[in-house]
Amino acid sequence: MTRQPFTPKPPPEEVRDFGPLKFIPGKKGGRYPYCHSLVIDGEETWVVDPAGDKDYLRHLAQTRRVTGVFISHFHEDHQKYNYLFPQARFYVPAPEAEAFRSLEAAFALMGLDDPQAREYWGEIMVKDFNFRPLENLVPYEPGQRFQQGKIVLEIVPAPGHTLGHSCFYFPGQEALFLADVDLTPFGPWYGDKTSSLEDFEATLERLAGFKARTYITAHEQGVFSEEEFQAALPAYRQTIAAREDRLLELLQTPKTVKQLADRHFFYGKPKDPPFIYHHIETQMLAKHLERLLTQARVSHTDGFYLAKK
Repeated sequence: MTRQPFTPKPPPEEVRDFGPLKFIPGKKGGRYPYCHSLVIDGEETWVVDPAGDKDYLRHLAQTRRVTGVFISHFHEDHQKYNYLFPQARFYVPAPEAEAFRSLEAAFALMGLDDPQAREYWGEIMVKDFNFRPLENLVPYEPGQRFQQGKIVLEIVPAPGHTLGHSCFYFPGQEALFLADVDLTPFGPWYGDKTSSLEDFEATLERLAGFKARTYITAHEQGVFSEEEFQAALPAYRQTIAAREDRLLELLQTPKTVKQLADRHFFYGKPKDPPFIYHHIETQMLAKHLERLLTQARVSHTDGFYLAKK
């Protein structure tokens, strides 16, 4: 399938204001292990996905009383600086609430079963992502609205990337925070056990009709006009079909999931730590292969997958 062209712009390097909303760029252009954050400055101060500029967020913590931190989903690169706001209430997606209290619960959502992998990743979570069990958790539900003064934050369900992944809409500013519906050239990511390819596609279908003036992603370009969003979303969606086409080409000869993952099918090259990325590759491949089996487009015999003629 031919992908519709979209050339992303470099992410903002400075704080951007959208009325009471402030876009706080993350390091490395908001690429993993960072993300872009939002600060909502009204009668109270709220933060969204605190993994942007550490110095800015630290200064904010020292000079303002942050009463609420809204987190779009449980992934580590969206809560790297939670610890800066110990007095805040943490608003988290209800289906993932336990993952903010326990690494074991996070590992279960990821599908990370190997004890050595859990031990290694647990150390990374604590050392590099400052994980600590959160207190003052407030689980939120789809459609729920939070208000301070004239500022409203509405929970927009957007599952697929993770089980409880959510977007945040600010109707007064006509701004939609898309979180990890990030419109990057990589395309949609669904590498957890509880991620869903079908849910992600349904989310993209719904978001295509969501009208806003400004769209904000947690990674890379970060800020999109309505026109840019309408150009970027089709290219992002088509990544899924392009992956499936490429997978069927590879399956003209029989291959196992491991053989496909060893080709770095999604990432294109080895990445560290290898066992984590192999896990992600395997999870994402499994979702495509399961669908292709259901559609009778591939066969599966003795661990080998083969495209049907």
